[in-house]
Amino acid sequence: MSEPVRSMTGSATHVVETDAGRFEAEARSVNHRFMKSTVRTHGPVPSVNDVVEAALRKSVRRGHVTVHVRFRPGPATDFENRIHDEAFAAAARRLRELAETHGLDAVSVRDVLAIPGVLADARTLGDDESLQKSVREVVDGLVSALQTAREHEGALMAKEVGSIVDTIAELTERIAKRADEVPAAYRQRLEERLGRLLEGSGVEPDPAQVARECALMAERSDVREEIARLGAHVEHTRTLLKDGGAVGRRLDFLAQEFHRETNTIASKTSDLEMNRTVLDLRAAVERLREQVQNLE
Repeated sequence: MSEPVRSMTGSATHVVETDAGRFEAEARSVNHRFMKSTVRTHGPVPSVNDVVEAALRKSVRRGHVTVHVRFRPGPATDFENRIHDEAFAAAARRLRELAETHGLDAVSVRDVLAIPGVLADARTLGDDESLQKSVREVVDGLVSALQTAREHEGALMAKEVGSIVDTIAELTERIAKRADEVPAAYRQRLEERLGRLLEGSGVEPDPAQVARECALMAERSDVREEIARLGAHVEHTRTLLKDGGAVGRRLDFLAQEFHRETNTIASKTSDLEMNRTVLDLRAAVERLREQVQNLE
């Protein structure tokens, strides 16, 4: 079974609810020559860079993926789970002693919580193994959702690329057909031009020289090799789209080859009808180059 074609662009979100609070993750992917990740965290989130990098490396081959992970603690996390009971008791006892010694006002809960070490830094919540597990869960779910989005967009792009390639194949056939007709059309125009130039002079065109000129013209404008290579590129592109997977680089290379062969054909022909078809071919190849640059 062939692997799906993926776009390098896409976005996704994923949420995981835990007893401690709510994990929210968002990912956005854009074009990049290689796989690159940028991770930003908000709230008391344990270190997730390695987790995100590992998850992306398993499935994403190209693209710059920016990941945001946010943790919204629940009420229990904000209070009960963050208070060090022993430190609270020790701090309260010492503050009361100091207040009595120095004749200060009564000590409040707020005063005790302000003592360093009584209230845990929110970031220390990430040391809990259950939260680490939740982080892995939200990251795995996010990457899976991102891949689904990239596959959906990739399928649309692959369909568009296939349509463009069909257009290129049709235009190539038209050029090939016209290329077979060009030598005879050139000979006819040459004979008509010579006839007008020599009219009334009593001089007849030399058939041998006319034949040599037509042969030279046919050799200079011969595009059979370019047409054959275009046909081979068309079939190669169709095969890559059928096989799927990370085909973006190879399709980008093929698009450059399409461009090269088209330019060579344009430089060899002076036939007006063929030139018009070549212009259409150039436009199709340019559309192809734009599309394949978005594929993984």
